Amino acid sequence: MEVLMAGVEQPRLKTLYLFKLLNEETDDEHGVSMNRILSYLDQQGITAERKSIYRDIATLQEFGLEIEKNHARPVEYCLMNRTFNIAELKLLVDAVQSAHFIPQDLTDTLICKLESLTSRARAGELRRQIHYSGRVKTGNDHIYYTTGTLHDAINHNKRVTFKYIDYTVEKGIQARRAGESYEISPYALVWSDDKYYAVGYYERYSKVCSFRVDRMKSVTCSRVSGVPQPADFSIDNYIKNEFGMFTGETESIDIRFDISLINAVMDRFGTDTAIHRDGPDHFFAHIQAIVSPVFYSWLFQFGPKAQIVKPARIADDYRKMVAEVLEGMK
Repeated sequence: MEVLMAGVEQPRLKTLYLFKLLNEETDDEHGVSMNRILSYLDQQGITAERKSIYRDIATLQEFGLEIEKNHARPVEYCLMNRTFNIAELKLLVDAVQSAHFIPQDLTDTLICKLESLTSRARAGELRRQIHYSGRVKTGNDHIYYTTGTLHDAINHNKRVTFKYIDYTVEKGIQARRAGESYEISPYALVWSDDKYYAVGYYERYSKVCSFRVDRMKSVTCSRVSGVPQPADFSIDNYIKNEFGMFTGETESIDIRFDISLINAVMDRFGTDTAIHRDGPDHFFAHIQAIVSPVFYSWLFQFGPKAQIVKPARIADDYRKMVAEVLEGMK
């Protein structure tokens, strides 16, 4: 076994340590001088001549790394091209910080790993004090392993079993259905409204259902093959129609909206929604939606600016729900 000794040039390690230094300490605005390179290598127990450093830089450039000199005096060397630029990393950090389903300790770990993808000088820019309205982190510390198991089951077409938990008034947790195990054939993982869901076939109900990943406990991948996706199943349509991941029947609905709500309708149903004007101040939208309390609550926020036109039975159901709410407030 080769032993690394101080004062002995190690050509193979030297190039790797040079790359490590450039990767950690340089970017398009920060560089390292030749003296800094030689000093750093000496700290690793490697002596080197300037000419050998020039050769190593040329080798790394030939390999595809964009290493350039900046305009400092003395000359400094900078690693320019990276997998992610600083703007892309900021977006990823913001997404991790805001995600409800990622617990705080895993959030910190992921951000540290993202910071390693840029220079130390730039890493500090990623620790920004971004404030997210109503951000609450899940307390499920097993989310990392849960998602890994679900991905394995999806990739290998296997079923998964798990316990599904509810919160108690005392802020504890308890398994639903007295701890009875659930079993689904997962098809996809979906991130919707800052929640993470497993979408799959649930034989108990003979249909595709959704389960909150952060409320799934003791998730185990079965050896039993999963149930094939129904012929008429489309994950894109399911995501579009499944409001808040509540179950219900998909309906064709005509709704009359105030013109000020055009952005809200486009955001919710997409730009391919069939709409047409109804005078200067209103428009009709023909939508496909799963009718449920979640759908009605979305509609309710607009008050008289949104009116269900047809089918009449859905308009009646909506009026009954509103009437029941008012009656309960007496």
